[in-house]
Amino acid sequence: MNDEIPVLVEELPELVPATSSLSLEAKQTDAAVDNTASSSDDIESGDRDKVVPATILTGYLGSGKTTLLNYILTEEHGKRIAVIMNEFGDSQGIDQSFTSVSNGEMVEEWLDLKNGCLCCTVKDKGLKAIETLMERKGKFDYILLETTGLADPGRIAAMLWSNEELGSDIRLDGIVTMVDAKNIYKQLSEAVPKDETMNEAQKQIAFADRIVLNKTDLVTESELVSIESTIASINGTARVSRSSYAKVELDSILSINAYSDVGQETPAFAKFENGHSHQHIDGSISTMALNAPARLSWTVVDEWIQELLWDARIPGANNQGNSDNGIMEILRLKALLQVTDYKSVGNEESIAQASVVVQGVREMYDSFVVSDPDSSTPSLYKLVLIGRNIPQESLRNSWKSLITNATVALKG
Repeated sequence: MNDEIPVLVEELPELVPATSSLSLEAKQTDAAVDNTASSSDDIESGDRDKVVPATILTGYLGSGKTTLLNYILTEEHGKRIAVIMNEFGDSQGIDQSFTSVSNGEMVEEWLDLKNGCLCCTVKDKGLKAIETLMERKGKFDYILLETTGLADPGRIAAMLWSNEELGSDIRLDGIVTMVDAKNIYKQLSEAVPKDETMNEAQKQIAFADRIVLNKTDLVTESELVSIESTIASINGTARVSRSSYAKVELDSILSINAYSDVGQETPAFAKFENGHSHQHIDGSISTMALNAPARLSWTVVDEWIQELLWDARIPGANNQGNSDNGIMEILRLKALLQVTDYKSVGNEESIAQASVVVQGVREMYDSFVVSDPDSSTPSLYKLVLIGRNIPQESLRNSWKSLITNATVALKG
């Protein structure tokens, strides 16, 4: 069986395997060579001890992912980013063996670039590329994983999130999706693969924490507004940045802390409000918000979330999570809640009162305490769901019942 992945049509920055006879000195400045030759002993222990954030970069074929990576790998932006280029994960799962060929040979080494970044096109099973990269920990501050154009970012996010071997060294920072403004409607309308419920373009938007709307120079302003409305109809919580030639401020897509408590600000999804003015390509995919104006018992909320995500069932409902259009599928869950007696996973001690962010990808979820953004603004607190065939009336009734049963009176 041939497991090789087709060669990309997008132009890649020139990469030189460390085993190549072509010397790095011929390609880089003396300063870069000195940096490449530095041993791990030269790396400060503080750098080696840092937990490294990792971003998943996804998007449909031709959306501009490689153009963005070319910018990261060649421009002076002052960031030390380790890039794992393309084919990391695919729509068939994450355990497939990947192959990358350069001049007929496997590229299995990391290349130090003169702007402080690292790059690799190694394709291996699962997390092998990241495990190899972490041996060089301290020489980079950030990891960017580029997926195939047909990848399901949710599966890759779950893999990073749940991997115990990497858990202490890497934290998932967020999912960034590149969108091709010229072709997005065609991509969203493509047939759904067999045994799937959504096509790749729909899933990539639904899972995104940040969206880069690229190739804006090829469409009109009114078309851009329409596209942004369509994106919002699928994922009303992701921040959208417009770009041409993938030129985007890196700070808008990196270090967003979507899955951690590191410097967490008021989540963008807390300001999301349900609307009905969006143009829908597939009306069965949607974002809905459930307000949480009261302080709730965390135990009750936690059990409600578990039943919804783990059992794919609406708590207290008789429809087993089904709607008139088909079986419910929750892709993302995001929440900002005020709770009492909060316990994080694996922690026996509880916090009497806390503001908590919850992040879920498919059946996996986690929660963490954040500084109270504004306790006098109840509208900030809500639970947001992104998915397919969400029976909104049943969910609202279930959540309303939870609010009634889980509300805790504030003390003095």
